[in-house]
This record gives sequence, structure tokens and C-alpha cells, in this order.
Amino acid sequence: MKILKDYNFLGFVVYILILIIGFFLLPINRVEPGARDLIFLIGIIGLWRYGWFLLNGIRAFIYQKIKFKTIRKIEEESGDELDPEHVFMLITSFRISTDVSAKVYREAIKEAINSGYNVTIIASLVEKADELLVKKIFQLLNPPERVKLVITRIKGTGKRDGLTAGFRVIANHNVDFEKSVVAVIDGDSIITPGTIRKCARLFALNPKLGGLTTDEEEDDYLLIHGKGLAEKIYYYWYKLRFAQRNMSMSSIALSDRILTLTGRMSMIRASIAAKKAFADTIQLDKLSHWRLGEFYFLTGDDKSSWFALASEGWEMWYVPDVLVYTVDEIPERNFFKGSIMLMVRWFGNQYRTNARALKLSHKKINLYPWYALIDQRITKWTTLFGLFMAILGTIQWGIVIFYAYIWWILFTRLLMTFVYRFSRKKIYAIWPLMLYYNQVVGSFVKIYVWEHMYKQKWTRQKTTLKGGKKFVEWYRKVSSNGMVIIDFMVFLLGIAFLVGLITFHDVWEFIHFFRR
Repeated sequence: MKILKDYNFLGFVVYILILIIGFFLLPINRVEPGARDLIFLIGIIGLWRYGWFLLNGIRAFIYQKIKFKTIRKIEEESGDELDPEHVFMLITSFRISTDVSAKVYREAIKEAINSGYNVTIIASLVEKADELLVKKIFQLLNPPERVKLVITRIKGTGKRDGLTAGFRVIANHNVDFEKSVVAVIDGDSIITPGTIRKCARLFALNPKLGGLTTDEEEDDYLLIHGKGLAEKIYYYWYKLRFAQRNMSMSSIALSDRILTLTGRMSMIRASIAAKKAFADTIQLDKLSHWRLGEFYFLTGDDKSSWFALASEGWEMWYVPDVLVYTVDEIPERNFFKGSIMLMVRWFGNQYRTNARALKLSHKKINLYPWYALIDQRITKWTTLFGLFMAILGTIQWGIVIFYAYIWWILFTRLLMTFVYRFSRKKIYAIWPLMLYYNQVVGSFVKIYVWEHMYKQKWTRQKTTLKGGKKFVEWYRKVSSNGMVIIDFMVFLLGIAFLVGLITFHDVWEFIHFFRR
């Protein structure tokens, strides 16, 4: 591990040296006046985006160091009156390796025992082998009478059905749902000691709190089960993703809201989860799209639960001092293919909810989160704006434009990486490059999924959304691909006008040519 740290430090040293040398080699005197205007325009867009990034960083700092610390202090100084009457732990598992499942359930059962509360663990399973494993672990840990285990077996039709079956089991219990909570935990998520107590008591502290989610970190599973280059790249990529998530969640949470009740581990007020309407929403959530028609959600159950709470105006909190370890298995050894597969699922879930969330009043979700939803639509173009301005500017004024752009990207992404030092104790020299990769490739993926919202697929399960009639499937495919082409044509034409590659005179000449 010490060698790894040394290599990481060396990586930062080499990176900074390249930046310094690159700065002195910048051919500033060779930049033409028109090109300087272009650089100024890119800088204006950049200042807006970096300003948004910095604002999120400041808000995250205020939330974690001031607001949530105050909340936690009040909770810790309060007595038993904040303790829940009952805690339900709903864990869904399907096609997860035996060693991971064993670790997940062992830690969950131990946490139920150590919490001191009345706990019912509901294991929503598909395979008989998983049922036998969970029962064996439960028996070996020999929990007290107040800790129960309920097994519910379902067909392998998806996580939504598994969650719905669990929520219906909860609804049949004879407890005071107003004083109880439901922890929804993925079968690949390992909770840490104190999770139940630190989260469950917050609901009694705030009667307006409908749900919450916690911090996440990547478990060492990838490095343990594979030490190749692919595993290491994925490992650092996930580390970056969770650092970004921590800052974003904290920033939005300053407004007493979050933008997703993360499926890895979230907690919901039992009086909400026990309602038939809530379970039906999770199982049968659907979207009506102006072009694609009506289709059911397959993935994104965490977005559905969020939307159900947001629609009712419930507050939702982020708990930064509770950590849940997630075990992510590589979907594809080729990092480029695998990362795109994951982005398609993540951004697809995001945009399917975004399309209807903005219809909610900003009074229900508060002004800052409401603007963040708008920003989700804008951000898919902003990174590509700078990239294509640099590419077309290079065609117009020479390679100096692209050189200056690359240097600026390396410099700003390094600064952004240092900001994530607030979010995580350790940062990595590869993060600046991964940041830009996420932004560029992520932008292309976002543009694609925005026009292909009907496309849904689990990365672990082979379940996909059926297209229905052949004509409907054909229409969705052709119209979606056509919209992507139109989007890019308008985008590129707009940049070509800004750069000066195309003028209104050129357009007029083009139209006049076809009139002949």
C-alpha cells in the first residue's frame, strides 16, 4: 500500500510538472484577435460551469460542517424518545456472488442485533441457494427474539418486483408505522456499525422527514478478486464517482432535499412504505413521453421512490457521517464499454425522472434542487461546447487553439480534483483525466439517452424492457436516432456560426444554390 501511495504522489508531481512546462510553451503571441474572442467566449462558459461547481462545493462544506453537525448533536443529546418502535430491513438479492451475499447479510444481521431495536429483516430472494445461505448465517449469529427474519421468494423479473413484495410484507405487520422506519438495502451493499441508530432516530427528530440516504464508498472487492489493469481503472473510477456523489448530495441537502433515494441504502418512513400506493408506484411506475408514448420503468427504483416522496412535499436528508460500502462487479472488462453501459443506466434513470420532476412546483422540492434539475438538462451540452469550439476554432485559426484548450482542461480538472479532497481523505493522480472522460463521454451518453428514454437494461440481470409491437419499436428507434442527429446538427451549426466557419451569407448562398 505504501508503494501505491508513493506512485500516486509521483503521479501528481509529474502531472504538475507537465502543466508548468506546458504553460511556458503556450504561444500566446501567436493567437489572432478573432481567436482571442473565441477563447474569451469559452472562458465565459467555463466560469459559469466552474462557478456552479464551486457553489456546490461551498454548500456541501456548509451542510457537512455546520448544518448536519448541528442536527447530529441534537440527535445525540436526545434521549430514548427518538428511538423507533420497529425497524424493517428490506434486502433484495439476485445473481450476487456467494461471498458478497454472505458479507452483506452477516453485517446486516449483526447491525440488527447491536441496534437494540425490534428489527425484522426481509430478504427478497430469487434463488433457493440464497435462501439457504441467509438462513444459515441468521442461525449462526443466534440473534435475540426481537430480531426476526422473513424470507420472500420471487421470480427473477427484476428488482422492482422484489421491492414490492417486501413492501407488501411490511404492510401486513402489526406495528405503529408512524414510529417505524424501513431501510432499503441492495444485496451488494455492506452497512457499517451504527447505521441503523444514526439514521432511524432522525425521523423522530423531524416529523417532515420522509426519507434519507447515506454516504457510499467502494469496497475493495474489485482489487481482491482481480488485480489486473481493468480492475484498478474501475476501482479508481468508482472512487471518483462516490467523491462526486458525496459533494453533490451534501450541496442539495442544504435545501432539505436530495435528488435520489439511492437504492444501495436508503431509509424511508414506514407509514409511507406501507401504503399500497407507494408499493404500486415502485412496481408499476411509468412515463408518458410526447414522442415515445407510454412505457413502464424497468430500472431506477430509487428515482421512483424519490418522486413519490417529492410529489408529497416530504423533506429528504443526506447522512454524510454514515458510510455504506458497495460492491460493484465489472460489467465488461473493456473499461470503455463497461463505463458506457453503466452511464446509460445511470443517466437514463436520471432523465426519465427529470422529465416529470420539473413539472412539480419548486415549492415542493425547493428552489436550489429545482434549478439542479434544470442544470441536468444543460450540462450534457456544456462540456461538448468547449470541446467543439476548440476543434472548429483549430480549423479556423490553427493548432494553437487546441493546445491552449488541452492545457486549460488539464489545469482546471486538477483544481477540481483538489476540491474533492474535502469529500474524500485520499485523491488520485488519475482523477483529473477521469473527470474529463466522464464529462465528455458522459455528455454523449446523456444526449443519446435523452432521446432514447425507452431503452432500459439491468447490468447484472438479463432483463430488458420489451418494445411491444414491431411498428412501435421501429418508430421509437428511428425517431430517437433522428432526434439525436438533429440535436447534433443544430449544436454544431451554432458553434460554426460562433467560430466564423459559417456566416449568414454562406447560408444564403447554400439556399440560393438549391433554388436554381
